[in-house]
Amino acid sequence: MKSIRLGLRLLLRDWRSGHLSLLLTALFVAVTTHNTIGFHSERIENAMTMQASNLMGGDLVVKSPTPLHELPAFPDSVQGARAIEFSSVVMAADAMQLASLKAVSNHYPLKASLKVADQPFAPDYETRTGPGPGKAWVEARLLNILGIQIGDSVEVGDTQLQVEKVLTFEPDRGGSFYAFVPRLMLNEQDLAHANLIQRGSRVEYYYQFAGPEAAIGTLRSGLEPLLKPGQSILSIHSRQRTVSAALNRAQGYLQLASLMAILLASVALAMGAQHFSETRYDTAALLRCFGLQSRQILAVFTCQLVALALISGVLGGALGWLLHFSLVELLAGLLPDNIPLPSAKPFFSGLVLALLILLGFSLPALVQLQRTSPLRVLRRDLTPTPLSKNLLYLVVLVMIGALMFWYTRDPVLIGAIVLGGLIAWLITYGLTALFAVAIRILGKHSSLSLQAGLRNLSRRRLSTRVQLLGFGLTGMAMLIILLVRGELINTWQQQLPEQTPNHFVLNVLPQEAGAFAQHLKDNNIQAQPLYPIVRGRLTHINGAPIKRAVTKESGEEEEEALNRELNLSWSEALPSDNRIVAGQWWDGLPNDHERRVSIEQRLAQRLGVTLGDELRFFVASQTFSARVASIRTVKWESFQPNFYLMFNPGGLDNLPTTYLTSFYLEAERKALLKPLVQQFPAITLLEVDVILKQVRTILNQVSAAVEFILLFVLAAGLTITLATLITTMPQRYREGAIMRTLGATRRQLVIQQWAEFFAIGALSGLVACFGAEMARLGIYLKLLSLPYTPNPWIWIIVPPLLGLLIGFAGQISSKRILKQSPAVALRE
Repeated sequence: MKSIRLGLRLLLRDWRSGHLSLLLTALFVAVTTHNTIGFHSERIENAMTMQASNLMGGDLVVKSPTPLHELPAFPDSVQGARAIEFSSVVMAADAMQLASLKAVSNHYPLKASLKVADQPFAPDYETRTGPGPGKAWVEARLLNILGIQIGDSVEVGDTQLQVEKVLTFEPDRGGSFYAFVPRLMLNEQDLAHANLIQRGSRVEYYYQFAGPEAAIGTLRSGLEPLLKPGQSILSIHSRQRTVSAALNRAQGYLQLASLMAILLASVALAMGAQHFSETRYDTAALLRCFGLQSRQILAVFTCQLVALALISGVLGGALGWLLHFSLVELLAGLLPDNIPLPSAKPFFSGLVLALLILLGFSLPALVQLQRTSPLRVLRRDLTPTPLSKNLLYLVVLVMIGALMFWYTRDPVLIGAIVLGGLIAWLITYGLTALFAVAIRILGKHSSLSLQAGLRNLSRRRLSTRVQLLGFGLTGMAMLIILLVRGELINTWQQQLPEQTPNHFVLNVLPQEAGAFAQHLKDNNIQAQPLYPIVRGRLTHINGAPIKRAVTKESGEEEEEALNRELNLSWSEALPSDNRIVAGQWWDGLPNDHERRVSIEQRLAQRLGVTLGDELRFFVASQTFSARVASIRTVKWESFQPNFYLMFNPGGLDNLPTTYLTSFYLEAERKALLKPLVQQFPAITLLEVDVILKQVRTILNQVSAAVEFILLFVLAAGLTITLATLITTMPQRYREGAIMRTLGATRRQLVIQQWAEFFAIGALSGLVACFGAEMARLGIYLKLLSLPYTPNPWIWIIVPPLLGLLIGFAGQISSKRILKQSPAVALRE
């Protein structure tokens, strides 16, 4: 107890003297970063997992591309509802917009409640019913896009609906692409009048059931044998998979950036802990003279550090709570509405983090402190026996490894981070070595002040490399975001040929295909051929089920694509941007009326399909087989209609069919789209420029969030500079005193300081530019197959800009050197 009281008294004394500023700053940055991400992550997790049945719309939900004609009998205690989702163009006056339509039955919603408002931005309220016949509930953004108000009418297919309310919340909103498209909810009875759903239309039917657990279990058992390929019983994971994947990727970027900040802050913490130990030798010697044992001295200083960790944890937790609201705002377009507030769990994990990293990195220093001899009171040159450097490095590496595992739980990612860190360290090692050689060569031609400042970097190479690594990685990450975000889509668009199709039309009905093609021709719209679309599933390969056909190397998204309905098509001619790599197209094969199929190369590789294999398909309650006649490459980025599987003419006869095409339309001719949709209301029109605008918005939001976290990384890098200054301050005081005694002016000392810190910033800028250019090279050539062009401007702007930033920060932090009396400094 006495050790605790003494430790707290010493902590209060050191707090007032400012000796704890380094440890406090490093801890504060680490804990604030951790808590900001922690609170944000928990809010997302809570939003995606709480009340799973509410998010699905029922205790049991069946998804089907076609209506369920067979349903097992279920007791009166089970309620049922149906929701039908599809996309269509909604029109009002001269405006039109692709919308995600949802037609609901009278008992919808079964679970939770909808939220609606009487006017945009008015207070919303809950309701347990959907819109009535002839009415529509829409999201506020659809009102803005169409330029209409509550009470106005919108044209949906062949019917008119009156906009009655603003839809603010759906508990069962799914995570497909159309979740990002404005929603219009209507009554199921209005679908028949709209004539939007025809044979072959792309529609998703959701059958929702709610009731006692036992009754739902019985219903599930009765449903499962009746399910056909393409039909499934949903789980919360599958219902929200797309949104979860997008948010998880964004969250992964944020966690990696925050891990970088915490690691850099931990390096500063290790430097600060060593400085803490060295400045407590006299105190430890006095305590030994007062009769304290080694373990009591260890308890005193451990008490100080624990109290400091708790203070930093509380302050960092409070600031992290406030800052996580900024992250939520930055990602507002990607997050569901009404996200629940997080619990206190991240706050307590922040306290644990503060204790672990402070005590972990301070352990060697504490062990060294308890070895202090009482004779140091009389002989200042007596210092405790230093610990082995290998042991110190081992402790630091173990702590860093523990932090990485805590944050990632991914050994492969940890290995990639370690490998990247080693490469970055080698770059900074080589850069400092070259810089030392350059100083020796060019030093004779520069002033003494400039030489002294630059030679400080050579003398303190370890801390210099750590600073270059911290600032270089931070600058690199920011450059990658700024450059790639701004130029990636622009560069990709510039590589597209002129008049690349910028509009896609889906769900052209067979009976309207001729009139549709003639309408385009009459309006001088050059379109691609009308390709037939048949929705079907690949179920067997050479008689074996395809359940586990996808290789483990393929990603989850690819596996998902193979376990859903695919777009099947046929064509007499090979599409212009397809190339046969194995086998022959139909014109090179005998006309024996055998059903044949051509498969895309990458899909064939994933499935292990070769020429001559037999593929079995399920389409509209029918099964049929086809022989693989060719394997082809597809240029997916061409914006032409492309398909994984294409059949020979006649291979898809007598199956539900719609048609797909694409065309280019200049911006000034957009007015032609409205009469097109009015004449053919069942079509789905996708405007590529609108989709790209959404992609830009999402990319900008995620980038802004990562940039927000990178500010913590920058703060951690500045903490390393502060650590370098504080730990070398006695030496700097002495050097400054000697130079002033020898006649150096204040201006010369300022030049020396500016030279040192500006050089650190400029060299960090070179590391950042090199890393960013290598990342751009990989993204352009390997990931997107786009031509790479170096950006010379970053080499001109970034190094001096970062040099000025670090130089200014270093000058402010070391201004006390200019005020210190030479006589006082030399006496110390």
